[in-house]
Amino acid sequence: MSAVGEALATGAGLFWRALWALALGYAVSSVIQVFVSRRDAARHLGEGSPRQLGLAMALGFASSSCSFAALSATRSLFTKGAALTSALAFMFASTNLAVEVATLAFIFLGWQYAVALFVGAPILVAVMALLVRATCPDGLVDDALARARDVEGQDGDGGEGLPEGLGDRVRDPGAWTSVGRAFVAEWRMVWKELLVGFAIAGAVAALVPDAVFEAIFPTGDGWWLVPVQALMAPVLAVLTFIGSMGNGPLAAILAQNGVVFGALMAFLYADFVVPPALKINATYYGWRFAAYLGAVFAVAAVVTGVAVHALFAVLGILPAGARSVDELAAFRVDYALVLNVVALVVAAVLVVLSRRSLPARAEAAEGA
Repeated sequence: MSAVGEALATGAGLFWRALWALALGYAVSSVIQVFVSRRDAARHLGEGSPRQLGLAMALGFASSSCSFAALSATRSLFTKGAALTSALAFMFASTNLAVEVATLAFIFLGWQYAVALFVGAPILVAVMALLVRATCPDGLVDDALARARDVEGQDGDGGEGLPEGLGDRVRDPGAWTSVGRAFVAEWRMVWKELLVGFAIAGAVAALVPDAVFEAIFPTGDGWWLVPVQALMAPVLAVLTFIGSMGNGPLAAILAQNGVVFGALMAFLYADFVVPPALKINATYYGWRFAAYLGAVFAVAAVVTGVAVHALFAVLGILPAGARSVDELAAFRVDYALVLNVVALVVAAVLVVLSRRSLPARAEAAEGA
């Protein structure tokens, strides 16, 4: 019972640490749904060119959300007309370039891991874009897009029935009511997956012996160790269910048990391979497309992990050691408390807004 209590406390601590990113991430997704028109998204992100991939990464960095919330924001961009590669670039950047994720990596793993998240993100996006363009059938994308728009409850623009200009929409009370309703709808869709994910994260961190992780990752000497361990990183991500805001502590445990830098980075990059993320993508796009995205994410994570390890080895800055998981799961008065209070206030405001009546023109469009 003591071990079960520790697991529950660890899971709750991880959720507390990620709560602000979840709440603010879904708020960003809701704003995108209402204020970003399909025409604008298609114009700026609809081609998936290198410049647009860079812009998508910049937008992802600005959104700075955890992996579960990033999935929702990505779907919003995709349904608005962004190219699949641009939408996925936004998704990867919103976690792997997120300041809070890099901060947690710095605290529990060291500065090299925080720097590697930023260095590796463009590599990962480039690998992902090449894989999608080389392997993804157009029919699969079309089917996924149609399903995502149906799930979002609209056929095109989430701001239908609202003023055309962005400035006019921002000043329109009905637009903010729509944002609140979208925010509530997002939480209703994924709260079960989030609950299960963090519960399992706590159980893995508190109950699974270190020997299990040692058995998953072979040890030894030689160049082969990095790619072999990196190949196992997505497998471990699938087994642990842990997303971007919870995999840092486990990575610290792995570092203490001899897992190499490149494999740890591949594990950190594989936050969209976890079962809750795949389930959310299946809800949005269907299982066939979700499985395809999972395979792309896994390959991109492994290739990027190996590439970053090689780069840091050449530069002579490979790290060693990490800190304990207990610090991340501990409840304390720190920045997470302040950010969670802010996020809860934002969430409360959006919930209140969701209960207001929409103007007749917007109500008719939303129900169409």
